[in-house]
Amino acid sequence: MKKTTVFLFLLSSIFLVGYFALTTYSEKIDQNTLLSSPKKMVEPPINKETVSDSIAKSFPTPNFPNDSLLINHLLGKFDYSKDSFFTSVAAEHCSKPMYLQKETYKKFKEMYAAAKKDGIALKIISGTRNFNEQKAIWERKWNTNIKTMDSLKAAKTILLYSSMPTTSRHHWGTDMDINSLENSYFAAGQGLKEYNWLKKNASKYGFCQVYTDKKTTDRTGYEMEKWHWSYIPISSHYLKKYGELITYKQVKGFQASELAPKLKSVEDYVNGIDKSCH
Repeated sequence: MKKTTVFLFLLSSIFLVGYFALTTYSEKIDQNTLLSSPKKMVEPPINKETVSDSIAKSFPTPNFPNDSLLINHLLGKFDYSKDSFFTSVAAEHCSKPMYLQKETYKKFKEMYAAAKKDGIALKIISGTRNFNEQKAIWERKWNTNIKTMDSLKAAKTILLYSSMPTTSRHHWGTDMDINSLENSYFAAGQGLKEYNWLKKNASKYGFCQVYTDKKTTDRTGYEMEKWHWSYIPISSHYLKKYGELITYKQVKGFQASELAPKLKSVEDYVNGIDKSCH
């Protein structure tokens, strides 16, 4: 019995000595390999998320109206001053009395405060516009253009920068025009500083420039608008529901509305936004 025990003890000791010797040798080989091999730089993965993908992970899902009320929002056929989803904008944040969706305005105020700390002043010059307000803009331009243009050219000229009533994102209370309505303002000086700040920081608060340069982005519809920013957590849902709930039969009630299908007002204009903002 004693001989057996001694034998097993010796056998175990030999095994352990061999194990540690092999481990030490292996570690030396690995170290030598690391020292002799050139180090490879590992590039970080490319972030392929769109702005809306990133926002979806960072922002809670807003409270959306039922489809009956939502249709009125989408078409602009409601009184935003009496709508529970909307609120008035304080004078310090806008150039004239206006309304926005409550969640949109809350996030704008956060963005406004952050911009102010960086020496950037943001002022909303246009917010929610209902059907009648958009109709007034459209028909004023229509009545001017039709004097010297055929109907299609007259409408297309308006559609460079203005929407047909019932097709405007400004109906939704999610979109706003900031600081100027001229792209040239944002090309130099203080305007360029403001635009660069927005491009760098607006997405942190849920906002996206929907009408980017068509020369460099694959989109249709309106021309570039550096001033137009949209609150994506709500507007992406509204855009999706627009496609589900609205047809050309509802695009009516204003001059030249019959041209909407021919001009592809829904396909090319309502949906003609930068892909990262969907």
